[in-house]
Amino acid sequence: MTRTIKSILLVSPPTSSYLGAARPPQNLGYLAQALLENKIEYHILDMRLGYSEKHLMTAIQKIEPDLVGFSIVSLEYIKTYNLISNLKDHDSTIFAVAGGPHVTVLKEQVLRECPAIDFGVVHEGEQTLVDLCLNKISYKDIPGLIWRNEDEITYNGKRKMDIPLDKIAFPTYTHFELDKYIKEIPLNSSRGCPYQCIFCPNKMIMSRFRWRSAGHVVDEIEFWYRKGYRVFNFDDDNFTFHNNRIYQICDEIERRKIVHCDFRCSNGLRADRVNRDLLGRMREVGFSYIAFGVDGGNDRMLKLNKKGETLAQIETAIADACELGFEVKIFIITCMPYETLQDVEDSFDLAMKYPIQRVILNNPIPYPGTELFDIVRSNQWFLKQPEYYLNHVTENENVPVFETPEISKLDRIRLLKRMRKIEKRVTRRAVQRMYHKYRYINILMGFLFASDFIERMFFKKIWFRRFIENLRYKRALLKS
Repeated sequence: MTRTIKSILLVSPPTSSYLGAARPPQNLGYLAQALLENKIEYHILDMRLGYSEKHLMTAIQKIEPDLVGFSIVSLEYIKTYNLISNLKDHDSTIFAVAGGPHVTVLKEQVLRECPAIDFGVVHEGEQTLVDLCLNKISYKDIPGLIWRNEDEITYNGKRKMDIPLDKIAFPTYTHFELDKYIKEIPLNSSRGCPYQCIFCPNKMIMSRFRWRSAGHVVDEIEFWYRKGYRVFNFDDDNFTFHNNRIYQICDEIERRKIVHCDFRCSNGLRADRVNRDLLGRMREVGFSYIAFGVDGGNDRMLKLNKKGETLAQIETAIADACELGFEVKIFIITCMPYETLQDVEDSFDLAMKYPIQRVILNNPIPYPGTELFDIVRSNQWFLKQPEYYLNHVTENENVPVFETPEISKLDRIRLLKRMRKIEKRVTRRAVQRMYHKYRYINILMGFLFASDFIERMFFKKIWFRRFIENLRYKRALLKS
C-alpha cells in the first residue's frame, strides 16, 4: 500500500453545531502549515462554510489529490464516516486519513467501524502527517500512525510529544478562504490539560501541559496585526496556567506597541489560576472578554465533578472580572451523576448572581473515554445509546441522554427547558445594562437580543456575526 503522496486535500467536515464556522479551523491550520514548511502540496475545503458532498467530489476531480484528510470529532462522527465512505466509492484509488479527538480516543476502533479510512493519526498530527506524505520511512516506523497491514489494523504507538511548541510553526492559513470567516484570529498559546474533570475528553487527548513562550505567542499576534487583524481569541484549555507567562505576554504586547486590539479568552479559564492583579494587567493591554469553566454551583458538585476548585475561588474570580470591566461568560454543566435538584438550583442561583454577559448551561454529554461515560454505562443510566446521542444530540439541546436516581428523565426535560430560559434571562439583563441610559429602548433591545431568532442569525449567518462582532470590538475599545 506504500505510495508517495504528492498532493493532499484537508477537509473540515460539515457540522450542525450551533457554533458554525465563524473562524478558520486551527487544527487544519497547524497541519497545513506543517505541509507548507515541508513543501508538500495541499488544498483546503472547510465544509462548515456550507460546502456539500457534491462540492467535495468536484474538488477531488479538479485537484486529483493522492490523500484526503479528515478531522473527526465524536459528535456526528457517523456523518463523517459516511462522507469518507462515499468518497472512496467515488474514487477508490484515493487514500483517506483521519485524525482529531475521535481518532485519538478510540484509535483502531475507528478504522474497524469505517473500512474506508486507510490511516488514522493519533494526538498531535503535524509530524505524523508529514512523515506519511514524504514516504521516507515505512508505515510501521511512523509513531502515532494507525494503518491497515493487509487484513490487520496496526497502531504504531503514541508519538512522543517532546517537541517544544516554539518549534511548531503557527498557522498562516495559506490557501484558506479567510474572507469567509469573521475577522478574528484564533490562537492556542499552549496545549494540554492536567486536570481530571470527569466530563471532559481533553485530558485523554493531551494530559500534559505544554506552552509556547511569550515571544512566540506575540510573534503570531504581530504577524496578523500587520495584516490588519485586531481581534484575537485564545482557545487554550489552560491559558493562565502559569501566571508569569501571561504577565510576559502582556509585557510583550505592550513593548511591541500592539494597540487598539481586543483579546478574548472565550474557551474558559480556571478560576484558581487567576487573581485580581493578573486580570487587571490583562485589561490594560486589551483583554476584554473572558469565560470561566464553573461546572458546579456548590462545593459538593465541584468535588464530585473533580473540578479541583472551590466555589469561593470561582465567585472571587467572577466578581473580580466583572468589577474590572470584563465581559464575562460562564459555563456550567448540570444534571451530572449524583447531583440533586437542590444542587441544580445552586447552579441556577450562581448563574444569576453576577452581572455576567452570558451563561452556557450545558446538557451533559458522556463522551467515550471519560469518567462520566464510564459512570453512566456501569450504572446502566443511558436513555439513549452512545451511537445515537453522539450523532443526534448536542450540549445546548433539551434532550437528556441519561438519567440518575436523583434526577429522573422528566425532571431533566423540565430542567433543560428552564436552563434555556435562564440563559436568555442573563443575556437580556446584559443587553439592558449596555443600553441602561436609554429607558424602554434597553428593555426592547434586551428581549430582541435574547430571542431565538437573533441567536440563530448570530451563529448561522456570517454577515450578521461580522456585524455584531464589529460592534463588540468598538465597544471593547471604548471601555479600554
